[in-house]
Amino acid sequence: MKAKVFKFLPLVCGLLLAVGLVGCDPVGTTSNSTEPGPNTSTTQPGPETHVVSYYDGETVIHTENVVDGETAPEWDPTTTITDKQFFGWFGEPTLTHEYDFTLPVTDDLSIFGSFVGYQDDTRHWALAGSGATELLRQSNWGVVYTDAHYMEDKSTSEENIFVMEMNLFVNDQFQFTDPVYDEETETYSWGHQRGGGYLVEPTRDGVEYFSVGGGLGSDNYTSNITALVEGRYRFTLTTYPAGDFQKDDSPETYNNRNYYDTLEWERIGESTEVQAETTTQFYLKGEFITAWADLKNDHTLMVETDGVHTLNNVYLKAADQFMFASIVTDTETGETSVGNEYIRGSNLSEESKTLVTGESNMKVVEDGYYNFSYDYDTKTLTVTKNDSYVPAEASYYVDGNFGGRSWGIDENYKLVASSDDPEVYELSAPITVSAAGEQLGIQFYNAELTSPYVDFFGSAYVAVESEAYDLSATNISFNTPGSYNISINTYSHIITITVA
Repeated sequence: MKAKVFKFLPLVCGLLLAVGLVGCDPVGTTSNSTEPGPNTSTTQPGPETHVVSYYDGETVIHTENVVDGETAPEWDPTTTITDKQFFGWFGEPTLTHEYDFTLPVTDDLSIFGSFVGYQDDTRHWALAGSGATELLRQSNWGVVYTDAHYMEDKSTSEENIFVMEMNLFVNDQFQFTDPVYDEETETYSWGHQRGGGYLVEPTRDGVEYFSVGGGLGSDNYTSNITALVEGRYRFTLTTYPAGDFQKDDSPETYNNRNYYDTLEWERIGESTEVQAETTTQFYLKGEFITAWADLKNDHTLMVETDGVHTLNNVYLKAADQFMFASIVTDTETGETSVGNEYIRGSNLSEESKTLVTGESNMKVVEDGYYNFSYDYDTKTLTVTKNDSYVPAEASYYVDGNFGGRSWGIDENYKLVASSDDPEVYELSAPITVSAAGEQLGIQFYNAELTSPYVDFFGSAYVAVESEAYDLSATNISFNTPGSYNISINTYSHIITITVA
């Protein structure tokens, strides 16, 4: 548009002169006018800038104008916000990735501060784990909590601090939790967890002191901490309850998370315990084969010979997922505890992967009988399918001294296939327990009912504990008189006992 205006400028000036209204300088001559000419300017456009907004939650607490391509200043908010602690700047409101202040700013930008105020922590943090030290053997992954398992509360009016000193041997596993006690069952469950994701600097000076992994959660916050260097350690858990949130809005307390809590540690010397000699045994557990229960019996326990653990003729369904857990026995005392070693899909030999799938829990490709062999030194699991195995045909009988009867086979106590689930064999009528201390088991006899019996199923095949019966010995011993329904699953061999 400017070119069109100035193209006709001489003509316009001529007309104005003709009527005596104004004077004009001829084009190309010098003018005394102070107005800028058509091709001149008194200012140059400034550089492009972007607005950087600094947030506390959803509130903007500071802004900066940053020239395009330059970096945002790492603004210090501590002089402005004095009632909260500041933990750094992050690139997104979930505070999972710290913002990189070396990045050039090319558009308007939001940076989110990590702030949390003080709130008193009323939880009672305790150790849960498994391993060779006395505390971890007792713990059995939180089955037992004594005073020694609880962290010492060293909190102040401004900070929540919990401290514990403990011995650790290589491969010991643990984390800290807020135990939840059920008075009805007299058992503990895990509450809030502080696992490997809260551990500060597991590797120091090039030495890996701890590894993180092996938890039930889908992130490291609830993963187990595994000791890689023996010693005596001091752990300091600092908590900020005001920053707690529930993962995926879960109502379960063990799904609690916190971006501010830290678990710091210090190796303060050699272990004050001498590591006991132990043996390790592995047992099968799975979704259907044991209902994920820790059943240790002839159908689940591997047998060890010269460092090789084997379990043969296991019938598995393709739909079932399974793995092997461990149990540790003190060779001097005979005391047993849950181990922290597992055999998973990651241990499969290459040739076994044609029969079994999975990196963690495993599944067989097709139904059938399988043999398992685990080389403890190489941590390799070899699986073969045993198509030639034919199980013995036999019948199930409830046997015992309950209700005034004596041990022995009785056709009245023969279990038959359920009409609802042929895989489950059950009694047609409940048994009667007349007095505490009466016992029973399930005999598996051949068709001729001749001795010896084919198999026997007792306490080691009951997946659900109850105050009504005792599972500490081979036979199931009743604590409470009454009428009970008895059944056995022919796939898993799990015995189910319910009050009639």
